[in-house]
Amino acid sequence: MDFVKICLVALASMSPVGEEIIAIPAGVAMGLPVFIVAAVAAAANFLPVPVISFVFYQGNKYPRIRGWLLRRRNEKVKRWMDKYGIAGIFLLTPWVGVYAATITCELLCMQRARIYIAVAASLVFYAVVMALVITLGIQLI
Repeated sequence: MDFVKICLVALASMSPVGEEIIAIPAGVAMGLPVFIVAAVAAAANFLPVPVISFVFYQGNKYPRIRGWLLRRRNEKVKRWMDKYGIAGIFLLTPWVGVYAATITCELLCMQRARIYIAVAASLVFYAVVMALVITLGIQLI
């Protein structure tokens, strides 16, 4: 039974709508241990990142798709990313979502290793923070 609940947390965390901000409280509400839920949610939330990167990698092989992708670059966002870089990705990923963050980074032609590290660190950090806040909140009640 707990396996099914953990799978539901993972699926909610992977979805563009749920992500870990919804998946962690939902898992705790289902009665699962908070730190297991946080670990599963963070890991599952990271899974779409390599998939999105792979799609961009494949799309860049074709000149028409590459041209279309390059036209989608926004100079205002590029300047913001140049200014804040990895710290900006780290801070904003849980709030805008891994899908939007990864697509933005790919459109701006950032190095994939830097994208992976920043997104993974951000997801783990926010999952731990959420788990601690939930734990402290439960203890106060």
